[in-house]
Amino acid sequence: MVFYLSTHIERLEHELDLITREGFYPEVRMASTDALFKLSDSDLGRMREEIEKRAVSVFSHGPFFGLDIASMDRGISNYTRDCLIRGIEVTASLGGKIMVMHTGYMPYFSRGGRKHWFRNWGERIRPVVEEALKRDVTIALENTWDDKPEILLRLADIIPDYRFSICLDTGHINCFSRISFQGWWDKVGGRVEVLHLHDNDGLSDDHLPAGRGIFDFRKLAGKLSEIDKLPLLDLEVDFIGAEESRNYLERLLGEEGIK
Repeated sequence: MVFYLSTHIERLEHELDLITREGFYPEVRMASTDALFKLSDSDLGRMREEIEKRAVSVFSHGPFFGLDIASMDRGISNYTRDCLIRGIEVTASLGGKIMVMHTGYMPYFSRGGRKHWFRNWGERIRPVVEEALKRDVTIALENTWDDKPEILLRLADIIPDYRFSICLDTGHINCFSRISFQGWWDKVGGRVEVLHLHDNDGLSDDHLPAGRGIFDFRKLAGKLSEIDKLPLLDLEVDFIGAEESRNYLERLLGEEGIK
């Protein structure tokens, strides 16, 4: 069973050997847009060579800090677009086929503000989608502060001729939504291609190892046993907690007959 482990793109070359030696595959996190835009073609070529040498697959987490493609501030929106397009370019250059994306949605908009935000999102995401199609990269929308799955589905279906997939984040469900994991899975489970796996106490997004908080990973394991193909399983924890998370999840998944 393959588990991915997040590593920042500026540390990928330094940490790749350690990650793969411990039996993980890398999810490349593009948190620093400064680092993202500084990468040259030769940098990316060297990184891809190291990835291929180890015979592992990668996917990415696109840039997200402070970004909002539907922002009422056009400068923020345009910069977000450029960052996401660059993220797709880098994902493809590394051999990745999926880029996880935060939508930027906040549940505290007024009714009028929400209407404008959704309109902006539908219009401004198109250049990003076009780049994804050109590069053969699938965009997986992640639930972040979303309070209900219908919001994520509305965004995933906002462009009729493009099918976004979904990255379901266990920790975010746990502390930002009153709807249970079961409720989320019933709505979006059929479109989930990535799972971000981490835990918390239901109050703070602490990214604890699986089993340290209150998220019902046993329920998750049961749902995964009912499907033919597992999503990408990404441990969104620090390296120290990765082995603990993997052992805990492998035990639960094994009890459900998943190997």
